[in-house]
Amino acid sequence: MPDTDTLIQRYLEGTLTTGEAEELHALLQTYPDLGERLLQHFEMDAMLRATKPLVVESMGTRPALLPKRRFTFATVTSVAAMAACIALMGAWLINETLSPQPEAEEETTASVAVLTRGVNLEWESAAVTPGTPLSPGWLRLKSGIAQIEFYQGARVLIEGPAELQLVSSGEATCTRGKLSAQVPPQAKGFRINTPKGTIVDLGTEFGLDVGAQNAEVHVFKGEVELHQPAVTMKSLKEGQAMAIAGNTAVLPANASSFASLNEIDARSAMSQRFQFEKWLASSAKLNADAGLRLRFDFQDDEGARSLRNHAVNGAQIADGSIVGASWTTGRWPGKRALEFRNVSDRVRLNIPGETKALTMAVWVRVNGLDRTFNSLFMSEGWGDRKTHWQIMRDGRVRLGIAGGGGAAHVDHDTPVLFTPERFGRWTHLAVVYDPASKEVRHYANGELLTRAALKDTAPLKIGIAELGNWNDRRSSGGVAIRLLSGAMDEFALWDRALSDEEIAVLAR
Repeated sequence: MPDTDTLIQRYLEGTLTTGEAEELHALLQTYPDLGERLLQHFEMDAMLRATKPLVVESMGTRPALLPKRRFTFATVTSVAAMAACIALMGAWLINETLSPQPEAEEETTASVAVLTRGVNLEWESAAVTPGTPLSPGWLRLKSGIAQIEFYQGARVLIEGPAELQLVSSGEATCTRGKLSAQVPPQAKGFRINTPKGTIVDLGTEFGLDVGAQNAEVHVFKGEVELHQPAVTMKSLKEGQAMAIAGNTAVLPANASSFASLNEIDARSAMSQRFQFEKWLASSAKLNADAGLRLRFDFQDDEGARSLRNHAVNGAQIADGSIVGASWTTGRWPGKRALEFRNVSDRVRLNIPGETKALTMAVWVRVNGLDRTFNSLFMSEGWGDRKTHWQIMRDGRVRLGIAGGGGAAHVDHDTPVLFTPERFGRWTHLAVVYDPASKEVRHYANGELLTRAALKDTAPLKIGIAELGNWNDRRSSGGVAIRLLSGAMDEFALWDRALSDEEIAVLAR
């Protein structure tokens, strides 16, 4: 059998036999890129006919040697066009695969320090809880003790009432109150400004008492420098104290008048124990709420594989079944929680029947938002008034409600709540489905985040559901991955709409 080029040439010359036509047809089907070569030959042939009309005329009509039903011009051009499309698509795919893709914009943070511990904190400025990254700005503490760790390594205790402005990761300004600082060698040069002058630490421990008229600095270890405008720099060493302005006589340092790290350790442990016992004492009253249908307090025996439903009026809802999730420490020492880390981790439960109104509340620690949908509590499957409470990848909290009778679902979202600064901290979330006021309300740490209008107030049908994960009831082809990366240490569900005040109490 002649080679491909010969077959094409014979076709153009009109000398192709039936057997050769069948062979060329088969080759074009097996190797689509031959179509492009055939088109090139057509173009060349057309050009030659245009430039050598006499020769073309002498050729007369080309014999129709190709069986039309097997190998027509339309067939050839169709195969050629298809080959061209395949070639273009392949080139596009190769280009997309090999070409460098633009990188997603990297997230940043403005924080320069973190509030690591606090005892009996009352704030004049916006409330800050332990674990919160701190950006430059003012902290006005009414009472209590707060421990702040600057990113350069300095550790500062402030005692209320006090005012401290964070300037950078190595600098702050104190205009009122007492503070003590530990400055390791790697944070040498840490600066505290006062209205009377600036203290530059050379790797040491010192205390600062800023009053209305003056300020005193006490050096417990190492050495500090005192800088004032138009005044020669003074050096103060271990065991010495001095007023920054006015009478600058050297005095003995008095460490006992400042809070120490040991002191905050003891007071912090006592405060956490008090909060835990207060929570335990209030649990019995909460469990007896007439509208409470489900409450997991996560204080089941360590190693237990079920969560007991403590709701007095929740007999119709069975205990939850733990799958995969492991026990960990909750909001306080002695408080238990469940960690969700693996695609298998979840708590299975069943909420039978319908509910006209709904409130759900949970304490959750989010470690990251790795997926488009990150489950808090989700009905199994979707459709017919099922509910999905989840956190979106961008940090919004969503209550999705499926329509009934094939109607479209509706999502009720908060503004972005979970940013990287909030990861790793305990957050109280609540959502209320309130048909009486025709709205869905979202809360975070007891404060209202958003109200969303509710058009369809038909009852909800939760059914089989999961904490921290989702089963889409797909029979084949895998299951969507929507697990939560984080922990939960309390979950409750009511068949009534709680008020703003009731939600605030739950978050304390």
